[in-house]
Amino acid sequence: YKKITTNMLLSNQLPSFSGLGTAYNDIQTPITNAGEMTNTGIDIGITSYNIRDKDFNWKTNITVSHYKNVLNRLNNPTATLSGIFNEYGTSNLTSLTSPGGSIGTFYGFVTDGLFRTPAELAKGPIPTGLTVSPGSLWLGDIRYKDLNGDGVIDDKDERVIGDPNPKFTYGFTNTFNYKGIDLSVFLYGSYGGQILNYTRRQTEAMTSAFNNQLVTVLDRYTPTNTTSNIPRYNQWTNNNIKISDRYIESASYLRIQNLAVGYSIPKSILGKAKITSARFYVSVQNLYTFTKYTGYDPELGALNSQIGFMNVDNGHYPVPRTFTVGTNIQF
Repeated sequence: YKKITTNMLLSNQLPSFSGLGTAYNDIQTPITNAGEMTNTGIDIGITSYNIRDKDFNWKTNITVSHYKNVLNRLNNPTATLSGIFNEYGTSNLTSLTSPGGSIGTFYGFVTDGLFRTPAELAKGPIPTGLTVSPGSLWLGDIRYKDLNGDGVIDDKDERVIGDPNPKFTYGFTNTFNYKGIDLSVFLYGSYGGQILNYTRRQTEAMTSAFNNQLVTVLDRYTPTNTTSNIPRYNQWTNNNIKISDRYIESASYLRIQNLAVGYSIPKSILGKAKITSARFYVSVQNLYTFTKYTGYDPELGALNSQIGFMNVDNGHYPVPRTFTVGTNIQF
């Protein structure tokens, strides 16, 4: 069991005229002791020799880790930690953490299906700045929940919509030995975390006829396909690409990280060649990943190494699958 409370070193938030650190020769914002957070967790390891005899051995190692992250305080009691993602001249708030919550929690709107009938459009709620018309808000557009009940959709209706922190991570290793043959299988995974699939926000946006899109948009809402859960093509407003729970996906996975098979030549044979030991092996890394995540890889980390962008996927390069053939010889 571990409980670690640490100070947080973060870039100070200063007005734009003081310099934002956007260029190599710009004024860099100073690093300050901005607050305090606590990580509490527990690690469990179990080793079991299932079978041990002259010719056959089977050994199992299991590890499970659980931790909980809490932002205790910030120097300003009214401050929050925000993850504002800047891309192509636009800024989008993807995470917002207040004292008492986990750092990096996703923040946005809560969806409520699509507008499918004129009666639903008339009932609303309507986002601020939009009107009911084909060139603004229309059938096939996303409907958001009016969480504060004021009849409109605005930033007061945003809330925490996901948490990148897993409930636990685990590893499972089995090692088998039969005479000169050895087999090792290592699996590990994560359960309970979530991902903000920012890539899908771009590739299912349907805000321009000139941008490549996923094949899933072929099943978008149209007057002849009114049961689809994918909104219509809408180049006139950003209603359908607001940061929302539509892009929150499960980060749980189980990965066959390593599979290795080897053969050690008997010493009775090696002695004639004056060799102490010789083992030939074949191994594969990242053999397969079991996951429901629709992106390339559910194991992400922090985008641009920033704490506010944990598990934000903006085109993360997937882990490659690697095959290795080798030999270990000792004289």
